[in-house]
Amino acid sequence: MSNFDEGFFKDLLREEREECLKGPGIDLDLHEAFVEACQSFQDAKEAKETAEEDLENCKKSGDKAGKAEAEEMFTLWTQSMEDAIKKCVETAKPILETIDLMEYDLEMSLLRTAILTRATPKGFSKFANLSDLNGQLIETLLNNKKIMKEMLLAGGARDNEFGNAMKLYTLIMAGCEKDRFHKVNKRIAMAAALEFCTTQTEFDTSVEIDAQERFNHYEKAHRKGELDPAFTHFRTWEYRMAINSDAPHEQLQWGRDMLMNYAPHIATIYNETWRYSYQVKTDVGYRPPKWTASPRTYQQVLSGGGREGPRAWYGRFICQAFGIPVWGVKQPGNMAVGRWTPKGWVINFSLPGDWGISSWENRPGLDFIEDAKARSGASEQEYYERVILLGCLADACKEKNKKIEEAGFVNPNKVWRSLSLMQRKIYADMATEESHQRTGPGVVVSKIEKYIQEIDQNAPPLPFEVEKRGGLIIPAASFTESNGKKKAMPNPAFGGGTQLHLVDGDSWVTYDIPANVTFQEDKDYLLSALVCTVHLEQQPLLLDVDGGAKYEIEIPFTEGQWQETTPVKIEVGGLSSLKFYRKKSDTCFGIAIKNFTLAPC
Repeated sequence: MSNFDEGFFKDLLREEREECLKGPGIDLDLHEAFVEACQSFQDAKEAKETAEEDLENCKKSGDKAGKAEAEEMFTLWTQSMEDAIKKCVETAKPILETIDLMEYDLEMSLLRTAILTRATPKGFSKFANLSDLNGQLIETLLNNKKIMKEMLLAGGARDNEFGNAMKLYTLIMAGCEKDRFHKVNKRIAMAAALEFCTTQTEFDTSVEIDAQERFNHYEKAHRKGELDPAFTHFRTWEYRMAINSDAPHEQLQWGRDMLMNYAPHIATIYNETWRYSYQVKTDVGYRPPKWTASPRTYQQVLSGGGREGPRAWYGRFICQAFGIPVWGVKQPGNMAVGRWTPKGWVINFSLPGDWGISSWENRPGLDFIEDAKARSGASEQEYYERVILLGCLADACKEKNKKIEEAGFVNPNKVWRSLSLMQRKIYADMATEESHQRTGPGVVVSKIEKYIQEIDQNAPPLPFEVEKRGGLIIPAASFTESNGKKKAMPNPAFGGGTQLHLVDGDSWVTYDIPANVTFQEDKDYLLSALVCTVHLEQQPLLLDVDGGAKYEIEIPFTEGQWQETTPVKIEVGGLSSLKFYRKKSDTCFGIAIKNFTLAPC
């Protein structure tokens, strides 16, 4: 290539499109049956949408008779759509069985056509003529089947900025070492390039997210074992949704450190539907948000709470901090968290209706979940050959979706696009819970995986430790009595030892002092606690000594780090028991305690 004007790319697209049209044809009878089925679906869809609009109008006007009729029609046309899509699959199967685009030696032309169509000749020309390097990058892209395949298989470049995606991918890969992480890093690099090839900004700021820095953040976190065990095994399509958080890198790091300090039981919860995101339930209070500074941060969301929006923001944030793919979910009057699990994609905090009432960036939830299932129900190569390439052929035939909302529906005027959707549906129906698992030989042992493996449910409580100077260290998890594990939760601590999590103001624990522990009667003692908190507003920790004397320990806001409380002077006398508790309050959330220290003054 030497001339990168718009005409050059138009001519190239025309040539490649002509090559694509030399590909397979469809038997006329089979074609007619499939088009008829697609038309039936479209008719039912339009009728359902009309019935839905009528229903909403009747609800607003209070027309009970009209509402009943509209509901009946809505149900009727919903069933008609379901019947029609079954017919579409049925009539598509004999066509799909006869088509294998890999047999026609059209792969390069199909890939080029799809990318040229989506990026547009005008867009490529503008990018290529910005610099000689850009022109070389476009030339390399359009002659590299492997890179074009990977881009399209992973969902294409955001906003179709394929030129800039190629540039970012090339720059990131130039700095990658060829070590045991190289295969994973190539996928992360492609994900970062495809996501951040167009401007995206950090939460509540105008600061642009840098693709190279985002890659560096997750590459280092993965190398250090800080991410979820499944992260090693994701596909590029999934990596995109794992790393495209709007959080600054330091907040992503804080999120991991904070949860592993404050609530390791949430970072390792066995019910993986709620792993990480369960913290929204326990700590992001449902209330008007309390912002304490500008720009807003995810630390403030956790501390200050919020309603549907902030709670969904935080749920997505904390999942992505650990490298879990998420898909933002908007529902009527609600925001939620779509997320990957080893048993399939789920929605946290959903309204009844789940994927059927969800959307994100104008994409319907049902379209997304079918795509996610299909990608798990088939191998990547099968999905590429039987779904992606059919989509490329649709591009060659100028079967363009005018709006993203149209992408998930068959259309009698877009036969190849509709056949691609039917093949996707067939694969989606093949998916099982096991299909979504991402396991295999790893390149690193994650800290979470190691933590889970080392949990010993039968391990005895750690003993009290008497210091040489007469002090006493009481492991917080070694309590004698509590008001139940749902209120006072002992856990192994990341990095060793144990810790206690007091869930709320109803929680209490008591400690019996061993008989062999004695105190120096002529000295006062100072009591302090090693604590970790995540809320600005804290209730003091109250102490009853032997059921008599009462003390109050002020709890600091530690922002997820471990910190000693200010020591409180107490009288020990013939000390035999300690009871710690807090007053119930709307602002009394969890507190993690590693140990208490009694030290002579």
